[in-house]
Amino acid sequence: MPPTIPSDVRSLLEEQHHLITTSQVSDLGHHPSVLARLRDADVVPRIDGRVHGIAGVPMTWERRMLATVLAAGGGARASHRAVARLLGVPTYEGAPIELSVLSKRKFARPGVIVHESRDLAYVPPIHIDGIPCTPPRRLAVDIGAVLGETAYTTVIRELRRSHGVSWKQLAAILELHSRRGRNGCGPLRRQLERYHGIDGIPDTTLEQVFLDDLIDAGHPPPTCQHVVPQPHDEPFRLDFAWVPARLDVEIDGPHHRTDAARRRDARRDAVLRRLGWKVLRFDEEEVMYAPGGVLYAVRRT
Repeated sequence: MPPTIPSDVRSLLEEQHHLITTSQVSDLGHHPSVLARLRDADVVPRIDGRVHGIAGVPMTWERRMLATVLAAGGGARASHRAVARLLGVPTYEGAPIELSVLSKRKFARPGVIVHESRDLAYVPPIHIDGIPCTPPRRLAVDIGAVLGETAYTTVIRELRRSHGVSWKQLAAILELHSRRGRNGCGPLRRQLERYHGIDGIPDTTLEQVFLDDLIDAGHPPPTCQHVVPQPHDEPFRLDFAWVPARLDVEIDGPHHRTDAARRRDARRDAVLRRLGWKVLRFDEEEVMYAPGGVLYAVRRT
């Protein structure tokens, strides 16, 4: 009969994608022989170095990510594109097994990207799906070192829109990590210089393209996703609003092309016009392929 897994060991295994380390078993007060018997009986075989796991559990991406972090030890944590995946932030790239370790802590595994960091301890980790990770505001620095400018802009927008990271927090994390030659600080600094002071967050990539066109053309900055209350209905959210001028610019993606969407948009625009707003709408083709005409129409309204 195979040995039984102690209840406290089983509980920790269940919290960690059915993984555990030799030191964690000892921390629970068990003699090393407990894990040795489980390993020898192939109940909890060795996965990677000091990391063991319940036999027969599929090796998902998340399980492999945690196994690698546990094998690295010493405060290692998932980082860069791996954290973006765990947060649901698109990078337009695959998510490798990627982690950060303390500087001079040598760790390597085939197919694993390892970053040595001198400032890893500056910001405490968070846990996502049981995996120790760098937090979203730290991701804003890290991922700038591995992504191009367009993908990086999308990441920053999603961190602000979906994860509550503010420009103030981004400025603080830049100051905390900024030093000569620190990878990732340059892209974040450029984002702060370009977008800091613009109220609100574009809701889609297409809206981000329009905002970039406005900035490049030197147009006065709008408020993104400005809220206009209604007394007896849900408030309107305006894609781009110049509030003093009472100008609303809507950037319509493919979901605006149905007859029902067009009728809904027409009713909404009529209400806004009665409230004194001027409303302009541009579709994807106009924003992407005729930006000069779009900007001219906005400028002359």
